[in-house]
Amino acid sequence: MTGIAAVRGWPLEQLGAAVLNLDFGADALLGTAGRVHRSVAGQVDWTGATHDAVSRRVATETASVRRLVRTLEAAATAGRQAWEEMVPARTLLLQLVDAASGAGFTVADDGTVGPPSASRTADAAYLTTRIRSLLAALGDLDGTLGLRLTQLAGLLARDGSAVPHPLGGWAGPRQVIAQLQALPQDARREFWDTLSPNEIQQLIDADPQVVGNLDGVAFADRIAANRLNITRTLAAQTALLGTPFGNPRRVAELKELLAPAPGVDGTPTPRAFLAFDSRGNGRYIEQIGALTPGVPGVGVFVPGTGANLDNSEAQRRRALDLARRSGAPVFVFANGDLPQRITPHLTLDARDVLTDSAADPVPADRLARRLVAFGRDLDQEVAAAAPGTPVTYLGHSYGGSVVGTAEQYGLRADNVVYASSAGTGVADGPWNNANPEVHRYSMTPPGDPIHLAQKLGGAVHGGDPDTAPGVQRMDSGHYSADGPHHGGLVAGTNAHAGYLDDPGSTAFANLAAVLAGREPTPYLDRVPDIVDERTPGLVAQSPAVDVLGAAMKLSAKLLLRLP
Repeated sequence: MTGIAAVRGWPLEQLGAAVLNLDFGADALLGTAGRVHRSVAGQVDWTGATHDAVSRRVATETASVRRLVRTLEAAATAGRQAWEEMVPARTLLLQLVDAASGAGFTVADDGTVGPPSASRTADAAYLTTRIRSLLAALGDLDGTLGLRLTQLAGLLARDGSAVPHPLGGWAGPRQVIAQLQALPQDARREFWDTLSPNEIQQLIDADPQVVGNLDGVAFADRIAANRLNITRTLAAQTALLGTPFGNPRRVAELKELLAPAPGVDGTPTPRAFLAFDSRGNGRYIEQIGALTPGVPGVGVFVPGTGANLDNSEAQRRRALDLARRSGAPVFVFANGDLPQRITPHLTLDARDVLTDSAADPVPADRLARRLVAFGRDLDQEVAAAAPGTPVTYLGHSYGGSVVGTAEQYGLRADNVVYASSAGTGVADGPWNNANPEVHRYSMTPPGDPIHLAQKLGGAVHGGDPDTAPGVQRMDSGHYSADGPHHGGLVAGTNAHAGYLDDPGSTAFANLAAVLAGREPTPYLDRVPDIVDERTPGLVAQSPAVDVLGAAMKLSAKLLLRLP
């Protein structure tokens, strides 16, 4: 319990001056930040990547100043409360103590009063109650305000001992995360950029699953959170081995995700995930290559049907080859449940026929919305690390429909590539890319069975990107001479994904050229797009082509009938 001597020694008279200084400092900081912001915003003739980068930096620093101002204002409020409540209470306490002492009573430091004579015992008991009550109240008030000021000091020090709340003050890490989830993406990023490394680590440790998958969180922090997320998931999955719920294949895949893998220069490097969730088929976003000044471009690769967490290495290999051929960092975007089957399955319920098949438009719609949100974050990262660098979105097969749908929902891209794409998008309405000067390309080899989906499944995925207005069809050409196809024409059933696995092919070189900002070669019509085994120089078609065509016809009819 706080003693009388301690209370008497409190320098409460300094609180008034401290409060005034805090108020003055907050006003001065806010005024300075406002002047800096207005000085940049007022440069109407200054445009370009440098202006945008400076503007974003000023916005970040302004947000940091606002946070600091809120903390100073909270400290001033606590100091003002201390002045208004503690000074009168201490004055009353000391008056009672001094009056009792003057009357011959003895007053101990803990507030116990001794009578000067036996006849004054009742008076001593009354004084003891009063003095100890005031002393306890002052102690409680001191503890409450002291804790508040200590936490505010932690916010000022940014040492992680207190985590700021987005709406002001401080809270537990999980409370802060819950509020972050409720904020709009841009407001979330603005707040996140004001946090110190220690504060960020507190939030990552509290819930790496949420932080690692939260749009608006800086990429480096999402990567750190997901590494912890994967580590914890591996521990949980390993504990299930030997039980009916164990999944040895998933455990092996998780171990691969944590193991260093060859980077762009061949040096083993930790894998970097901007999203990770092991539930179901698993979803993820992986970064290959560094986003640094001077890179010629940035690529986002959206794979197609069948992509999942357990085969992420195959998609990583393709993205790595693209990064090596183009010099651009590439992000593999599989942040959702992509269909795992090509054709619909037979069922008595017409609504379930399309589920989890390439003819189902629902996953494309869901992934497209996430892709738009990811693109907004990517633009901020590019603006900070490599201002003005063009961003290319490359969707393969079903992933092409995802990219097209994202364009319908307002994706901002500099280049878009529809590679053997199922279509131009499943949403109603035209493309609504936020960049009016976006360049669009398509890549569909002759004989690729996706031609049937483009023509017969137009009601599902939006039609053929090869013939869409404003889209330049690139040449698919030939495979590499030293590859398994020995320089043959990129055509036929196997061509649907074959060129993605042949970095030396004409088709792959054109994809890399777009990522690097170079002009690709236009399509050369060598053989018909839809061919059969009698067409010279082609790999024979398989029965799957006929099945796919029938499936797309069925899918279109079903979609038109469903409410």
